[in-house]
Amino acid sequence: MSQRSQHAVGRVARTQYLGDHKRHLTEILSILQKANFQVNPEKCFIAVEQIEFLSHTINHDFIRPSQEKIHAIAGLNPPRTLNEANEFIGKLNWYRKFIPHFAEIAAPIHKVTNKTKKTKHDFHWHDEQQQAFEKFKHILTTYPLFLQFPDSAAPLILATDASDVGISGILRQESPKGTKINYYKSRTLSDTEKRYDTIEKEALAIYWCITDLRQYIGDSYFSVETDHKPLANFHKKDINNKRVMNWLFKLQDIIPQITEIKHKLRDKNTGPDYLSKHPTSSPCVETTLESDEEHWPRGTEAWEIKPPRVSSFTAQINAVITRQEAKRRQQRQLLAESLSRHITTATSPTSATSTSSISLSSTPLFNFSTNRIRGEQQKDPVLQDKIKQVRLNPSKHAFEIRDHVLYKLLPRGKINRSLPYLPQSLIKDILFTHHDHPLSGHFGVERTWRNLKDKYYWPNMKESIEHYIRSCQECSKFNIQRKKPPGLLQPIEPPDEVFQVLGIDWWGPAPESSVSNKYVFVITDRLSGYAIVKASRTNTAQATAEILMEHMILVHGAPDILLSDQGQHFNNDLIKNISTLIGCQHIFSTAYHSQTNGQTERFNATFVTQLSKYCDEERTNWDVYLPSVVFAYNHGQHSSSGFTPYQLAFCRKPL
Repeated sequence: MSQRSQHAVGRVARTQYLGDHKRHLTEILSILQKANFQVNPEKCFIAVEQIEFLSHTINHDFIRPSQEKIHAIAGLNPPRTLNEANEFIGKLNWYRKFIPHFAEIAAPIHKVTNKTKKTKHDFHWHDEQQQAFEKFKHILTTYPLFLQFPDSAAPLILATDASDVGISGILRQESPKGTKINYYKSRTLSDTEKRYDTIEKEALAIYWCITDLRQYIGDSYFSVETDHKPLANFHKKDINNKRVMNWLFKLQDIIPQITEIKHKLRDKNTGPDYLSKHPTSSPCVETTLESDEEHWPRGTEAWEIKPPRVSSFTAQINAVITRQEAKRRQQRQLLAESLSRHITTATSPTSATSTSSISLSSTPLFNFSTNRIRGEQQKDPVLQDKIKQVRLNPSKHAFEIRDHVLYKLLPRGKINRSLPYLPQSLIKDILFTHHDHPLSGHFGVERTWRNLKDKYYWPNMKESIEHYIRSCQECSKFNIQRKKPPGLLQPIEPPDEVFQVLGIDWWGPAPESSVSNKYVFVITDRLSGYAIVKASRTNTAQATAEILMEHMILVHGAPDILLSDQGQHFNNDLIKNISTLIGCQHIFSTAYHSQTNGQTERFNATFVTQLSKYCDEERTNWDVYLPSVVFAYNHGQHSSSGFTPYQLAFCRKPL
């Protein structure tokens, strides 16, 4: 019997016209259905002008705290215990973005709530805390607390500031009707950040505010105001500060949307200046930025629904096959059958794995043509709204439209590249193609992202790639965490040319395949890292000589140096005669010291791990996938060089 877990999921769709409202609701329901979610009709409100959502009141003009919740907080009695004080300040934190000078007012209460386990009973509520308590109740019941929705016709302005205590920012708009406050942000600095130089604190304020308000800003152009003059338009010039340049590098995909970073005198920048000196008590995390995106007014943007993350441990022990995993297995089976049809079997011990070219266009999975992207974009209501906005004001958006296809403009070096904007319906197919498919090799987040970032665009690309790969059961099952060995390395002097120094090795025995292959012969070029790998029925000296001559020497020429272990298949008269004939020096590694031929040994560990993810349960079809896994390795960018082995070996990019 299957069990369905219950999840409380709230979603809001806001539109101006009833027709658009119906279309957005249809899209949301379709996304929920694909993710196996159900909605409760009794808790749905459709075509209303005002709603209560997450203790907030939302209408077409602004968002404000729910009056019912405010009255409940205002009716509380003064806390008598530490738990009651923490409960009171916790409820207020939910509405801190509406309360000016929140941290300053809450400071006396925090003095009596910051207790350790040993001192939690040492709780005293004095006049100072009572005054803060009454002031909060007065603000909640008398002040007009609200944030306004953004006006698409008015430019966005982000004013930031930093002090020795904290950093802050105010996102606002200047319109003919006056100033619209969209959001307040502030937080305290960590002990490490307090030691930053002034320019670093001010740059951190800009970086943190843009990062934390990124989904609010979206694809709109905006300007930044700072009271630190050296940072004026610093995104267009070099600053001799590694930390600041690192933050700037992380913002490179949103920099084209920044129209100006201008200096504003401190006395005219009073809003963020005050907030930075009186920041909220929200925790500061230097590497992970918590966001309040669930509270943001999103205009007509649809909410992106993501399935929950699956940790490596959970994926490894989970015995339940999800629908997504069942679909992946079905796709892998179809790919295995497709690859098997391209395998040519012969009687030679080395010809069992010779393959013909594999046509990627032979299956609909690989159809990412412009026509298909255009068709899927036309079905996506969110992208259709984006296309309308770009056509109305092309210069305001970092997009362009060519042949009715929406492209995102992103900086790549000194030029802007236009990448097709993928709709939600194509993202899973793209990720399957560039991760699960044998020609992609089940490699990690960085390599998959580098392969995709110059081909396509969609919001939060790296996060979705990371989520997809972390949810991959095959990667969770077979990937091994490796650490560098201790001690000093003794590297072999690098060669001057490709295929000049080769490392060779035998791997096996593996489970006998359907065509009787049990061993794998590996050749790696020490300069480029390019690998030549062939399956074989035996690992004798005769098989070694045949593969070395047929697939290396007669194709790429004779090497100057061959590096191998002292196994009998290498240390014999046949290989010695071949080395003498072609004028090659044969070097043997030290006994019981595999690090001498470490590059080849490391490749063995890589291809075995990747190959295990595709094999069937009997492990009889490993040689079917072997050429594809090697192809993925040779055409994947290596972090050590920044290039693929294929590019280094042949001085050109693969087709």
